[in-house]
Amino acid sequence: MTRSFGGPWPTLPLSASFRIDVETPPPAAPEDVEQEITHLWQQACAITPALFNGCVFSASCVTRTAIKGYWTEYRRVFAQMKNPALFPFLRLQPLAVVGLAHTPDGYVLGRRNPSSIYQGNFWQSPPAGSIEKRTDTQSVNLAEQILAEATEELGLDAKSLKVGQPLMAVRHPHTRVLDIGLVLETQLAFTKVEESWKQHANKEYDMLACVPAQDVTTWLGQNAILPTSQYLLKHDVKSKMPRTL
Repeated sequence: MTRSFGGPWPTLPLSASFRIDVETPPPAAPEDVEQEITHLWQQACAITPALFNGCVFSASCVTRTAIKGYWTEYRRVFAQMKNPALFPFLRLQPLAVVGLAHTPDGYVLGRRNPSSIYQGNFWQSPPAGSIEKRTDTQSVNLAEQILAEATEELGLDAKSLKVGQPLMAVRHPHTRVLDIGLVLETQLAFTKVEESWKQHANKEYDMLACVPAQDVTTWLGQNAILPTSQYLLKHDVKSKMPRTL
């Protein structure tokens, strides 16, 4: 992957023809690795009984035009995050979507709840979340994934959002999570978005903020914002700047 924006999180711009291809999962890991996965998962469930072992997508090959990968259990991804020494055996690169919601008033940012399992207290551009198997189909629909996250995290329905094309893939340096970044447009004022979030959303974020385009640079300098959201903000602000002769 290339670092087109600089910084410690490698980014790869995606082509307009980008697609996701689903492959057959690899064979099971060695028995001792499987036992470690089970041990770590049982340990985590004892502390947080609400943990759910869903079906998530892991990338095996990443290029500008396509990501190839397969569906796997979340508990395997969780175990690799807890014990990075498992990566040589599992080689999981879990895929996630990160959207940048743009309202007439500015961009929506949310502070991740301090109790979050991953990246608590950091600011991020919601909606965002792991790519999960939400239907019986094997294919991956990024628009459906990001709209489902928007309903869960912001309380917004699909009718109020327009989803843009995937712009970039961003790799988390330690967990190897791969974010697919894209921009969402809404005609709702930020006050309406915030009202919907307060009334209908989950507790993924404990605070929302609206950042006008002219304040993005200042915000980036004053707050701890996750890199994928930073890259999306920089990209979209630049794309909306008036062109001069």
